[in-house]
Amino acid sequence: MGDKKKPVIVLVDGEHYSDVILDTFSFLESEQSFLISAIVFLGGAEKLEDLKTINYKNIPIYTGKTPFEAVSVAISNHDIEMVIDLSDEPVLSYPERFRIASIVLASGVSYAGADFKFDAPDFPFLFDKPGIGIWGSGKRVGKTAISAYVLRFLIQKGFNPCVLTMGRGGPAAPELIDKPYQIDDDFLIRTARKGIHAASDHFENAMMGRARAIGCRRCGGGMVGMPYFSNVQEGARLVSRIECDVVLCEGSGATIPPVGVDAALLVVSAIQPIENVLGYLGPCKLLLSDLVLVTMCEDFLVPGRKIQRLVDGIKSINPEARVLKTVFRPRPLGDIRGRKVFLTSTAPDRAVQIQVKHLEKKYKADVVGSSANLANRKKLRDELKDLRGAEVLVTELKAAGVDTVSCMAKEMGIDLVYMDNIPVSIEGNLDEEIGKLLSVARERCQKRLDGMS
Repeated sequence: MGDKKKPVIVLVDGEHYSDVILDTFSFLESEQSFLISAIVFLGGAEKLEDLKTINYKNIPIYTGKTPFEAVSVAISNHDIEMVIDLSDEPVLSYPERFRIASIVLASGVSYAGADFKFDAPDFPFLFDKPGIGIWGSGKRVGKTAISAYVLRFLIQKGFNPCVLTMGRGGPAAPELIDKPYQIDDDFLIRTARKGIHAASDHFENAMMGRARAIGCRRCGGGMVGMPYFSNVQEGARLVSRIECDVVLCEGSGATIPPVGVDAALLVVSAIQPIENVLGYLGPCKLLLSDLVLVTMCEDFLVPGRKIQRLVDGIKSINPEARVLKTVFRPRPLGDIRGRKVFLTSTAPDRAVQIQVKHLEKKYKADVVGSSANLANRKKLRDELKDLRGAEVLVTELKAAGVDTVSCMAKEMGIDLVYMDNIPVSIEGNLDEEIGKLLSVARERCQKRLDGMS
C-alpha cells in the first residue's frame, strides 16, 4: 500500500479556466499524493462565471464576504494538514496573500503555493501548568518589563509563578534562578566578569519580578516568529520539575518560544512601522493572542491618528482580542531622593526626557545627565566620561547595563541603582485585563489536561 494521502484545502480564483483548475486538482491527487477536502473560491470572474464548472467529486466549495472569511470557515470545518494556493494576482494582492498566510498558519496548518511554503509553527505542550505567552512584535517594545509586571501581579494574587525566557545571549544550557532575591548588582558583575551576558532576560525578570526564572538561548527568527535554533523546549521540560503554578513564556525580539501556552499577551510598540504589525505575517501573532498591549503611546512620540490606526487594525484582524494602550514610567529599585543622578536607558531620546521628569517629580531626584545609548557601548562610554557630578548611576538592566554602566560605577566609586519600567494603561484597567488573561489560561489548561486523561 502507498503512503496515506495528505488532506488539503485548495484556493482557486476566477482568473483561471475551469478545465485548467480541474486538471490541477487531478494532478494534486494523482501525482502529489494530496487529498482535497475542500475548495475555497477567492473571487474573480473573467474566466469563471459559474462555480458549478469546478465541481470536483462533489467536494464542498466555500465562498465568503471576503477571501479571509472563506478561508477561515473552510479551515474550521475540515481536519487538514495544508492549504495549497492555486490563485494568482490580481485576485489576491501580495498584502492579501500575506493576510491569508497568517490566517492559515495561526490555525496550525501549513501554507504552500507555486514557489513557496510556510510550515505551521509547532507549539508542543511540555508542562502541565497554565502557560501564558508574553510575546513581542519586535525588539525594544517593553516585553520584559511587561513580564516582570505580570509576575508581580501573580505573586500579589497569591500565585507562585515562574518565567521561561530565551535570548540571543542566553545560556548554553537552560539555567534556573531558584532564588531571585540573590540577584543583585554584585551577582551581576561577577556574572559579567565570567564573560556571561549578565543583562539576559532571566536575570532581569528574577530581579524585577522576584520570581523563579529559567534562561534559554535562541538563534535566528523566522517570518512567523519561530527560532532557527533554541534550547527552550529543554527549558520547558525543566519547568515540570520545579515548584510553580503559572508559567510565563517570554519571547525574544519578534521571536516566539516554541512551546505550547494556554493564553497569549502580545506586546506591540506604537513606535514601530504599522506594516510590521498589521502587514506581512504580523497578523499571525495577532490571531494567536488574547490580549494586545500597545506600548509607548506617548503623544510626543507618536501621532494619535497613527495609534488609532494601529488599534483599529489590530481589532479588525482579531476582533476577539482585547487591546490596551499603555505608556511606561520608571521605577528605581533603590532610594535616589535628593541625590544627583545620571540616567542611562534604551528608550528614544524624547522618551528618556519623560523618564527624567518622572524621576525628578515622583522620586525627588536631581537628574544631572542622561543617555539614550545604553544599547550602544561606544557612545555610552563617551557619554559616561562626563557624569556632571552625579552621585548615582541609574540604569535599566538591559544591553550594557551591567558590563559597562555597573562596572564603570564601581571603578568611579559611585552608587548604582537599577531601574524597572512600569506599564501604565491610558484607558482601561491593566490589572483587570491580566486577571482575565490568567482566568482564560487556567480554564484552557484544565480542559487540556482533562482531554489527556
